Amino acid sequence: MTNAVLIEDHAVVRMGMRLVIRELFENASVFEAKDFNEGLRIIQDRPIELVILDIHLPGGQDVKMIDMIRTARHDAKILILSGLPEEKYALKYVQAGADGYLSKRSDPETYAEAVSAVVSDKKYLSEAVRAQLITQLPQNYAKIKRRKWIGLTERELEISRLLIRGMWTKEIATQLQLKLSTVSTFKKKIFHKCGVTSAIELSKIIDDVAAAGH
Repeated sequence: MTNAVLIEDHAVVRMGMRLVIRELFENASVFEAKDFNEGLRIIQDRPIELVILDIHLPGGQDVKMIDMIRTARHDAKILILSGLPEEKYALKYVQAGADGYLSKRSDPETYAEAVSAVVSDKKYLSEAVRAQLITQLPQNYAKIKRRKWIGLTERELEISRLLIRGMWTKEIATQLQLKLSTVSTFKKKIFHKCGVTSAIELSKIIDDVAAAGH
């Protein structure tokens, strides 16, 4: 990783995160922006690979910022860094396309862990938010009969169950010994067949099918 931008209106926070990035990536170029519009211009003008984004800053546009960043630099990793309650905002932003959500209240070691994770093509959520995700999922998905669930194939059903457990694409690829691109393709097919856009919505489909006794 060679180019990062910090979109954050507090100088102290930018300084701390800059030190974290430089510690992890000695030769990285770290750009800074005090508001979203300035940050977006940097992303458009430079080959940015990592975006650290505060969601409560001048020029901010809620989750629309994720799409705007993706339009400007589709392959950049986006890590949300926010003082807003993670139990309320983390899943919202990750489902919108961010690669992770880091609370400003986290310790310095966690900052480094989050940056390393997203740069390595992993998703980052705190243990508390992962636990929150799991508790939102139904517990009776195992009751569903194979092949009866909205026409999913055996492999699609297997991947669906792992998605519902909160596993990320790369984790599923490792467990099933598949290419990351293969799992991504399966995930798109599953979501299309089920008419959903997230694992949480997928879990509700399973809950409905099981309740109906299919």
